[in-house]
Amino acid sequence: MPNQKPLTLKQAAGIAGVSPDTVARWCKRYGIGKQLHTKAPWRVDPDGLAIVAAGDAAALKEYGGSNQ
Repeated sequence: MPNQKPLTLKQAAGIAGVSPDTVARWCKRYGIGKQLHTKAPWRVDPDGLAIVAAGDAAALKEYGGSNQ
């Protein structure tokens, strides 16, 4: 779904069934989230989260990520 509202780390972790720290690592590694500055909270893209949580490498490559 286009234009979905970004998720917090806690919301994303609950959806993916992992810890918020894991989601933060995914944001950095795969570019599925962003911060406005170093201390700002992460804003996680729901589509990117779904792709990473599913382990869909082909879709992740096509997604591109917001931080790459």
